[in-house]
Amino acid sequence: MKTTMNSISGLVRRATVLVFAVAIIAGSATFYLFFNAATMKHVEDEARTLLSLAVAARNYTIDNITPLLGQLPDTNFNPEQVPSFAAQTLFRKLISDGSNYTYREAALNPTNPADLADSFEADLIADFRRNDDVSEMQGIKRVEGTDTFYIARPITITNPACLACHSTADKAPAAMVAQYGIVNGFGWQLGETIGVQILTVPVEDEFQSIYELVAIFFVMLTALFVVVSLMVTLPLQRNVIQPLRKLADIADRSSLRGDDTPLPKHGAGEIQQLSAAISRLRSSLKVSMDKSNEPTDQDGSQ
Repeated sequence: MKTTMNSISGLVRRATVLVFAVAIIAGSATFYLFFNAATMKHVEDEARTLLSLAVAARNYTIDNITPLLGQLPDTNFNPEQVPSFAAQTLFRKLISDGSNYTYREAALNPTNPADLADSFEADLIADFRRNDDVSEMQGIKRVEGTDTFYIARPITITNPACLACHSTADKAPAAMVAQYGIVNGFGWQLGETIGVQILTVPVEDEFQSIYELVAIFFVMLTALFVVVSLMVTLPLQRNVIQPLRKLADIADRSSLRGDDTPLPKHGAGEIQQLSAAISRLRSSLKVSMDKSNEPTDQDGSQ
């Protein structure tokens, strides 16, 4: 009987632990996935907003600044008339609080060496060249050990006016050639993807916040498990397991040596009913045994 009681108690504990282990794992995973998706959506929206500002500055330069400065005498080169210069300069002024947001217009053969694509940007350009139908790429990359979200778009020569400065050096403005030389930024073709617009947003802090929230959620679920486990197992132990163990002990002793130890009166209703039934059965058996042990006359009468 004791073995049975131990099995019941262990079964209840194992079932409780299993249920809450599944709940904790599933809850924590769901919590993480939800906040990770929400965070990435927020980061993506922020990146698109900043990229739209950079593109707006670029288009404004193309539509309004370049035509005006192009009317000036070809004696000085004005970098302000270059769309990429305007977009990148405006972005740096916009993000001037020391944050790790970046915007670049990188090319494989740029006029300004500062815009030369690094290995990652060069890979993006190659991917855009191989996939003409892809207009945007995004993802997470590691920058100096920090996770960074990026969104990239191809720079494709669609305006023939661009070739006035980037076809051959002899056709480019003399002031530009004098400033940057005859090697860089030439040989571009109409319809060719020559570079990439890439905006990066740091996400390390956002991910760290998610991990902290998941950790807090895990601790709260664990604490809830402990409380609920105690609320379930302690009453079960007090009202079912312990009374049943006591009944089993008394039944064993009674069967061996006629022990008259009182049966337990507390416990769950069913336990009390069982105790009362066993008590009545024990009383009935005692009365029957006492009658059977009484002396009888020779004719069979008492």
